[in-house]
Amino acid sequence: MAYRLAWAVFTVIISFGVLPVDLHAAKPSPVLERMRKDLFFLAGPECAGRGVSGPGIQKAADHIAAEFQAAGLKPAGKEGSYFQPFTITGSPQLGTPNTLTLTNPDGQKRELTYGQDFTPTGLTKPGKLDAELVFAGYGITAEKPAYDDYAGLKVAGKWVIVLRKSPNAGDPHGPFTQEQQSLATKAANARKHGAAGIIFVSHFSDGKDDPLMDFRYAAGVSAELPALHMKRSILAQLLAREKKILKDLETGIDEDLKPRSCPLPGWKANAVVSVVRPKIPAKNVVGVWEGGGPLAEETVVIGAHYDHLGTGEYGSLGGPSAKGVVHYGADDNASGTTGLIELARRFGASGQHTGRRIVFIAFSGEEIALLGSRHYVEHPLFPLDKTVFMLNMDMIGRVTPVESDAPAAAPGKTDSDKKDTGKADSDKKVMRDRLVIYGTGTAKGLDAFVDQAARPFDFQLLKVPGGTGPSDHDSFYRKKIPVLFFFTGTHRDYHRPSDTPDKINLPGMMKVIDLVEVAARHFAVVPQSPQYLVTQGGWSDPTDPNPRPGRMNMPKLGVMPGNYEATDGGVLVDDVTPGGAAEKGGIRKGDVIIAIAGKPVQNIGGYMNAMSTQKAGKAIPVIVLRKKDKITVQVTPTP
Repeated sequence: MAYRLAWAVFTVIISFGVLPVDLHAAKPSPVLERMRKDLFFLAGPECAGRGVSGPGIQKAADHIAAEFQAAGLKPAGKEGSYFQPFTITGSPQLGTPNTLTLTNPDGQKRELTYGQDFTPTGLTKPGKLDAELVFAGYGITAEKPAYDDYAGLKVAGKWVIVLRKSPNAGDPHGPFTQEQQSLATKAANARKHGAAGIIFVSHFSDGKDDPLMDFRYAAGVSAELPALHMKRSILAQLLAREKKILKDLETGIDEDLKPRSCPLPGWKANAVVSVVRPKIPAKNVVGVWEGGGPLAEETVVIGAHYDHLGTGEYGSLGGPSAKGVVHYGADDNASGTTGLIELARRFGASGQHTGRRIVFIAFSGEEIALLGSRHYVEHPLFPLDKTVFMLNMDMIGRVTPVESDAPAAAPGKTDSDKKDTGKADSDKKVMRDRLVIYGTGTAKGLDAFVDQAARPFDFQLLKVPGGTGPSDHDSFYRKKIPVLFFFTGTHRDYHRPSDTPDKINLPGMMKVIDLVEVAARHFAVVPQSPQYLVTQGGWSDPTDPNPRPGRMNMPKLGVMPGNYEATDGGVLVDDVTPGGAAEKGGIRKGDVIIAIAGKPVQNIGGYMNAMSTQKAGKAIPVIVLRKKDKITVQVTPTP
């Protein structure tokens, strides 16, 4: 079947009267120039980084809609517009008041200064807490190495003060993992031991000026309890009353790896923490190239997200120096949006055709949990049961030549057609443009189609069969729609202000767009709809030489949470990954997860914390609410 489909694909390409390599060679320079104008506008100062709020993203949306209209696409949005509106719950923001008052054993009170002595952290829960204080060392409980800062310590209903980092924090081969050192893990451990609030204090290696954390740090996870950051000098004063020196405690733990936790008799802290989550209006931009004939009521979607990080309010990797600086997002994802506009022009210029409609969607909210594409698949403008394919472009602007072991076959030929020259192909070295294509296993014969369609472009293909991942194709794959996701690789400018349009490889990007066009035209007319397949395995980036450990690597249930903004009530299962652990274990869309492996789950932070301590391949009990019934299922998380 795979060989037959590959041949059918090639004949479809021929039927358009031009091979993909000819499409690329025939493009005049005005095409690159109009792409350049789109790119430099979207990733320019006027759009101000296209953060989900503010005028910049509105200007980007208006530009995309205007280009869709100029290309001849019909509007598919609300009230005859190109817009599909929805609402985003914004990142947590500090409200007022925020206060912290300490009371010493003699009853004397000291009101600390907000922003100078303390600050709420991004993972805090709002509310009030008046409770006793306890020093809980680094706040770590571990089996390997055997270490427990809470051993013999009574913390129920109290504030715990914990140090950031871990013993021997300066040693890259130290005994504790990054996960064990994370603020979220320490907060979860404090809560597990019954603490009512947590106050972080910086490690002595965090800087001589002891800067307070930016509130946005760790703002994506809730600690499920009040969580503050306080100056080291204040903790030192509390410990001095117990005749203890903070630096000596830290160095002592480093030397013998034995906790130095202790109660702080008579000390109390009274805090008021105010956090708000704003409602932000957002919109997808949707245009349609109508089809005709017997396939006219079926749909192919081409998508790219147009939002980015604005001035780094969410997801910046630029560090403190990037605070308040425009993150231009040229590759992520002005490149994909430029490709979407360019394809709209090409298809619009084709006039009427016989085949499936093609729906062009510029998604917003992708950087915040794929919210735009998730909204579309829950409120589709065209029926999902007649949507046969989705093509996604995200970060297609850094096309990079890489060394390849063997040259590509000539157009129309396969590797088996090559003649024996007396020298093994594996000994040859050529440079080819690298392209990653995800989703090659999401439909029967799709892997072979990708090979055949891409061959004339001479890409160094990196194929990943899975259909999940951190971009908008994920939302469609979960609805059992085959997908292909085009991506040119990770780079050091990712999510930093330095992702600027001058670094985009426009000719290389156009070659990717040409390939997407070939795929879209094929799926618009091929008589047999692609047959969806469930794929195994999670997301991976084959272009990243130094994959970063973190929550992407923790075991997975295979659910899409649907209530990121909730602070209690559990985690709504907005969808399940086809063939994933949750689906196999009996978790359904609409269930609410309230406990994982005995740990209560009140919100997304609790979910992440509970999953971070599980092991892939080991079955765990998960309690869900299904309507009014509480149901326990056994689920085996996957890597």
